[in-house]
Amino acid sequence: MAKNKGIANLSAGWMSWRWLSGVSQKEKQWLIGTMRSRGGYEAWTAHLTAGLKDVQFLTAFEATTDPWQRSRLVGEKISELRRSFRGLTSEQRGELAKQGETELKTGLELLGKDKRTIQELIELVDPPTAQ
Repeated sequence: MAKNKGIANLSAGWMSWRWLSGVSQKEKQWLIGTMRSRGGYEAWTAHLTAGLKDVQFLTAFEATTDPWQRSRLVGEKISELRRSFRGLTSEQRGELAKQGETELKTGLELLGKDKRTIQELIELVDPPTAQ
């Protein structure tokens, strides 16, 4: 019996399987594509995070206790930011991408320093045994 295609026979399990198998099959292409166009993503995330830190938005968000109302506020803010991002020039987006790249590098450097510090502390407390 052939399974009918269409939205009526859609299931979360099947969708999850298709997504996971797609990731597995296209992992290398996705990584290459992501690396080539990460400036656009970095520009968007810099714009998004700056917009979500807006004092008026944060005040309204914190004053709201209903989770559905909070969700609506976030959705409206993201829609507003999406529209404003589309209006940015290439130069403005380039500056945002540079900001995102700088923040990424700074974060990675801090993580590396923290990892080294933790490793040094572990060696002080629990030195390696001589073999």
